[in-house]
Amino acid sequence: MTAGSIGRRTGPFIATKEHRRFTEFANTIRKHRTIGLCFGPAGVGKTLSARRHANWDLAESRLQTWRPRDPSDEKVYAALARSRTVFHTPTVGGTLRALRKDLDLMTTRVDICMKQDKSTNSDGKRFVSRDRMVELIIIDEAERLSTSAVEYLRDIFDRTTIGLMFIGMPGIEKRMARYPQLYSRVGFAHSLPSASRR
Repeated sequence: MTAGSIGRRTGPFIATKEHRRFTEFANTIRKHRTIGLCFGPAGVGKTLSARRHANWDLAESRLQTWRPRDPSDEKVYAALARSRTVFHTPTVGGTLRALRKDLDLMTTRVDICMKQDKSTNSDGKRFVSRDRMVELIIIDEAERLSTSAVEYLRDIFDRTTIGLMFIGMPGIEKRMARYPQLYSRVGFAHSLPSASRR
């Protein structure tokens, strides 16, 4: 695989058994509107699986560079409507203000895109409009979060019906246990095995 123009890997995605388990895990968090922890060693595919589940490789450039709608955007709208997910990687040393701004911006833009999707229900009508259509926020590299950022994300969880997934290295579950108000809301944990154990 090679690095793309914006630092992303390009090439075919192989849906492994672990990716299918990740997708099942993400869908469970979304369905039950709970908090989930996903952890595993570096290089096992946590980030790739999360980006694939959120259709982020397809949608990211459209969401980052907001522009007038184009007919080619229909594919992005449909993909986001299927996943109903926002994927976010906090910057190293990022502030709470930056996290709040980034998450609010991406959540709002994903909502707008989903509302543009022409998917129909069994009656042939468009989606019923709701305030928030995003059902899951995935936070990659969760070790980068400050204490105030973790508290902010818990507050989002408490005030909305959005599920949260934190992705990190082994030990992230012990770090999150230091935040009892958040940890008490964790409904599921998923450990990815190292590549050598597959």
